[in-house]
Amino acid sequence: MIRYLSYKLSSLLPVYGLREEKMELRQINSINKGDVYETFYIGLQNHWGTHVDCPAHFFVDGMRVADYEAEFWLFRKPQVFSINLEPGQIVCRKDLTEAINPETDLLLLQSGWSKLRGTEIYSLQNPGIDPLLGVWLREEYPLLRAIGFDWISLSSYKHRELGRDAHRSFLNPQGKGHPILIIEDMDMSEDMQNLREVLVLPLRIEGIDSAPCTVIGVFE
Repeated sequence: MIRYLSYKLSSLLPVYGLREEKMELRQINSINKGDVYETFYIGLQNHWGTHVDCPAHFFVDGMRVADYEAEFWLFRKPQVFSINLEPGQIVCRKDLTEAINPETDLLLLQSGWSKLRGTEIYSLQNPGIDPLLGVWLREEYPLLRAIGFDWISLSSYKHRELGRDAHRSFLNPQGKGHPILIIEDMDMSEDMQNLREVLVLPLRIEGIDSAPCTVIGVFE
């Protein structure tokens, strides 16, 4: 079975710190208005919707989304953790109660926050991740290339300075090990058991730090 693990881009999107933001969607050509084809103009910030944060999001010498080879975005050893999180809770190492497989290349945290998407709580009271978790994962799991989760941002809106430090701990190109990319605002509203592979397909726009992405899960 193959399933999307990302949300569709739509006219109204939940964003960090606000309940929703409006994507600009403007029709240029319309068959209904006599044109022979249809075209649209689409405008949105690159950190809206399901998206991947790359090192250049916080570091001028970091890699940008278009710098990665195609093979980087195929994850053959994903591992899913189910974790219950309260509003504003910071995920620490002790909250990962299961062992991480040393072969894991993509760590996914399924918290149930998908059901709150579009509410004020989702944008203003989201959980976050401790910077020390990023340091530990980079030191202990050299095959881990990305982390993803079903809430709006790695940075809790209630703890924004801590959240900035967390982004740096995962993305710093000069840190120990290699950067771990961050996939935010994923759709994990359905059963995640028997996940076998994940394909992440970001928009490859030259010059930007990070990008919205389509995420596809392959289940056994």
